[in-house]
Amino acid sequence: MRLFRFRRTTPRPATPAPAPAPDFPAACADMRPLPKLFSPLIAEMMATYCHTKHLAGLAQDERCPSEYQLVARSIIQHVLEGWQNQTDGRGTIEDLLLGPWTSRPTVVPEPHAADFPVAREHRVAS
Repeated sequence: MRLFRFRRTTPRPATPAPAPAPDFPAACADMRPLPKLFSPLIAEMMATYCHTKHLAGLAQDERCPSEYQLVARSIIQHVLEGWQNQTDGRGTIEDLLLGPWTSRPTVVPEPHAADFPVAREHRVAS
C-alpha cells in the first residue's frame, strides 16, 4: 500500500459531453412520420423494421439459403406470436401480409430440342 501512497496523478482533460442522439437513426428515416411512441413494443417493432429493410440487397451478395430460411422462420414465428397476443389468439399470418397469400406458381420448363426424337428431314428419297 505504501507504493501507491505517493503516486502522483495527472488531472485528465475534460471530455466534451456527447452530442445528444437524434430521435431516429438514419436507417429509420422513413419511419419519421410516425408519432413519437414510448411503447417498448412499438420501439422493438420499429427496430426490427429498420434492421430488416436491407435484407434484399444483402441477399444478392451472399448465398446461404438454408441459414436464411432458419433464421427467417424464427423471426416470423416471434412476430406471429406477438400478433396473436395482440389479437387475443385470433390473429393469423395472413393478417400481417401486404397481399393475399399465394404460393409461387410452379414453373414448367420448356422442352429442349434434344428432348425430342431427331427429325427425319434428311431422308434419302427413294
